[in-house]
Amino acid sequence: MASFISLGFFLHQLILPAAHSSSSYPAIFGFGNSLTDTGNLVFFSGGAGRLPYGETYFGHPSDRFSDGRLVIDFIAQALRLPLVPPYLAGNSSENFKHGANFAVAGACALGNAFFEAEGLNVTWKDYSLSTQFKWFEQLLQRSTTPSLHPLQDTISESLFLMGEMGVNDYTHLLIDKNAKDRIRSYVPTVVHAIGSTVNSLIRKGVETVIVAGIIPLGCSALYLTFFQTQSAEEYDPRTGCLKWANELSQYHNRQLHKELKRIRKLHPHSKIFYADYYKSLMPVYQSPERFGMKEPLAACCGGEGPYNFNISVGCAHRIVARHLLKELQF
Repeated sequence: MASFISLGFFLHQLILPAAHSSSSYPAIFGFGNSLTDTGNLVFFSGGAGRLPYGETYFGHPSDRFSDGRLVIDFIAQALRLPLVPPYLAGNSSENFKHGANFAVAGACALGNAFFEAEGLNVTWKDYSLSTQFKWFEQLLQRSTTPSLHPLQDTISESLFLMGEMGVNDYTHLLIDKNAKDRIRSYVPTVVHAIGSTVNSLIRKGVETVIVAGIIPLGCSALYLTFFQTQSAEEYDPRTGCLKWANELSQYHNRQLHKELKRIRKLHPHSKIFYADYYKSLMPVYQSPERFGMKEPLAACCGGEGPYNFNISVGCAHRIVARHLLKELQF
């Protein structure tokens, strides 16, 4: 069954009842970028290993690019499972008997070879979906060793989260290649990479996958800063978000819907759920006061400009400006 549901509905109507069932998922496996990464990037860059990351919920740096929990954390807790460990933190499959997280902050859906072919100066490491899937395969190979936990036997019963992917691809193309006028032409390639990974997971025996759409890019402090304009027509009068960038997000999500329907026809036994991050986030931008937010378009760390955004100043920098609970973008 291919289902298309909001993130909140999934958490409350599907995950929470499963937590009280004897047939609950035994493990969770995650793929994605910073919205899903629980510590993989920290092994290469210590950016999230310092306060204020983690301080709101964990009380200490949590290796997440957030002051609190991520979606994958809420799902794990709802299922009464341990928080999903980053793949690079474990030495054997025994460390991952309740799941593993392959997501890496900053990851793209597409590999570096694609961006190089597009003429971009690639300065980031390749933690794309192709790399993350290879890590998953390596973990399965290790689990076949005698005395190690047989993950292959449990993946059909486990829950897989394909976190939001595509934002970093579009950002590189928009900023590094100045491809705003033709950015939509890249969407099918990005969506195909996501769908191909989902299809490969199912071929490995996975039966239940949550696939997330992308967030409202036009409400991102990064986009609002880089593409700031004096033209009022470019902005949504209700939210202040950039209309063209949000339309890009919606277009990506529509194409992802179609791709998931296609995959469902190939694998009618599988359960593919679409997590609508866009629909779940828009009410926060439309009525921030309902959620205790004062400036939802401003980054909580940065310290300059109308959106408090400075690409050189992250939240691990000494300049941390705002009250974390009053801002949305961490």
